[in-house]
Amino acid sequence: MTDDTGERVTRRRFLRTGAGVAAAGVAATGSAAAQEDGGGGSTEITVGPGGSNVFDPETAYVEPGGTVKWVWDSGGHNVAVESTPDGAEWTGHEPIEDAGFEYEHTFETEGTYEYVCTPHASVGMTGVVEVTTDPPEEPQGYQSILPNSAKTLGVAAVGSMTSVLGLTYFFMRYGGDYGEGDHE
Repeated sequence: MTDDTGERVTRRRFLRTGAGVAAAGVAATGSAAAQEDGGGGSTEITVGPGGSNVFDPETAYVEPGGTVKWVWDSGGHNVAVESTPDGAEWTGHEPIEDAGFEYEHTFETEGTYEYVCTPHASVGMTGVVEVTTDPPEEPQGYQSILPNSAKTLGVAAVGSMTSVLGLTYFFMRYGGDYGEGDHE
């Protein structure tokens, strides 16, 4: 089989080209996701993961201008503010919500924001948002700056490209619907 320039198309050349295309697609997906973030970073906190009475992570780090999203994994929880830095305007989300609810806030003022789940404060359901330009190295520093939708899109794109490459290889290897004289 030959390409448009008359050169022979080998499996190795085909797969090398396909791998390059797949890598470019993954890089483009990551760049688009990073541009979408808009600065300041973002993180997601799971409220009551698996029915437990905790915020996961208990301490989240974001830069000034960063957004924190709380996602309820179980019901009967809220986010009630205990303390904020001077000049900060954050009121939390006091109504009790059920699984699937989401609440987010963008933090502009540097400092420590402490909050609790009112119904479960007595069993230690507390959380902290640290808004800082200098997060600690351990344990994690800033949490996920890449939205889950971008990660899913990247995985789907790579899967799609791999499928196309696999089918193309199969047809190149084993043939297809060629008329007489159309193949070598």
